[in-house]
Amino acid sequence: MTKALEGIKVVEIGAAVAMPIAGMLMGSWGADVVHVEAPGEGDMQRYSSQRLGAWTQYSEINYLWEHVDRNKKSICINLANPEGQEIIHRLCAEADVFLNNLRPYEMQKFNLTYEAISARNPKIIYANLTGYGQKGPEKNSGGYDSVAFWARSGVMEMMHDPDTAPNVSRGAYGDSITSLSLLAGVMTALFARERTGIGQQVEVSLYNTATWVLGFDITGCLVTGKDAPRPSRKSMANPIRNHYPTKDNRWIMLGMTNAQTYWPEFCKAIDRPDLQNDPKFVDFNARQKNCVELVKIIEDIFRGKTYTEWLAHLRKFKIVWSPVVTPLEVTHDEQAIANDFFGEMDIAGHGKIKVLNNPIKLSGTPAAIQCRAPELGEHTDELMAKLGYDPEEVKRMRGAGVIA
Repeated sequence: MTKALEGIKVVEIGAAVAMPIAGMLMGSWGADVVHVEAPGEGDMQRYSSQRLGAWTQYSEINYLWEHVDRNKKSICINLANPEGQEIIHRLCAEADVFLNNLRPYEMQKFNLTYEAISARNPKIIYANLTGYGQKGPEKNSGGYDSVAFWARSGVMEMMHDPDTAPNVSRGAYGDSITSLSLLAGVMTALFARERTGIGQQVEVSLYNTATWVLGFDITGCLVTGKDAPRPSRKSMANPIRNHYPTKDNRWIMLGMTNAQTYWPEFCKAIDRPDLQNDPKFVDFNARQKNCVELVKIIEDIFRGKTYTEWLAHLRKFKIVWSPVVTPLEVTHDEQAIANDFFGEMDIAGHGKIKVLNNPIKLSGTPAAIQCRAPELGEHTDELMAKLGYDPEEVKRMRGAGVIA
């Protein structure tokens, strides 16, 4: 079977998560992805599981590295060295896509601007991901997802009750969302190139993607000039689109946005048919007006059963809801397993491990795990030879610190 991106060559320069995940996903469809790493430690993501402390579970398997960088080859090049820059230019001259998370001053410093790269390959798709974008006073500021995506966009401020401290984002949460924005831009640019024969730049930032994700709120701000409302759980205008604690302090999320459709059935589900036609709760406006009282009624009811009891009970009714689960519970979820959320791969010395599959399903050219994440500089000699460098030249460059 032909792979969806077979024959597409990708060069990526950068570290951490958002940009490399896009390369990993392209690799799962068969693209030939070369990850350029700095000599020495290489990509910081190689060591993130050791450095994130309370954010990760200890394992001898570097699972974060496998999540981000499988399906690729690794070459070590010193970007600050002109000979190293020439190697990258040669790689890009034969490539279809150049993925990078360089800031504008780094593009200039390392001679890796769009103008420099496209001069030798006008058909290349030059895809850049930054924290804050390529223009403006903060174009050269560093920005991981915790600051550029979560905090700066308003997401962090909106994701907590007014009387509690803001929640800190989960690891790579904004990175993972932004990687899909980058992937969409690259794939669209490749499609446009098929029609026109011309390459172009793709620009994505954590900050911009986050404002899009918060689009319902920010669109309202643009139109009204007022800040976004932040309702409290205890006074949710639609009480059956809210979350409630169980007897054993687990949570159930009710998701009946189209509330009137589900209101009669919900009243049956909580064994309170009397609420259905109660004038205080009979329609959306009435429930909104009396939301504090209704939230308290529903909460007291949910506190009457355990989490497990509610799961069994609610499945009998045609309403919209979900248990609030832990990440570990997701890994055993029958629905996730049935839809191939997880795959297996071999890791030397550890046998088979489970990983997350590409979330985008193609029926004719499905994604697959092509290979484990590479060792640092594992493919340097192989790739240098393909570029036409002879062994003596490679030896000299390695001794001079140009490559590793």
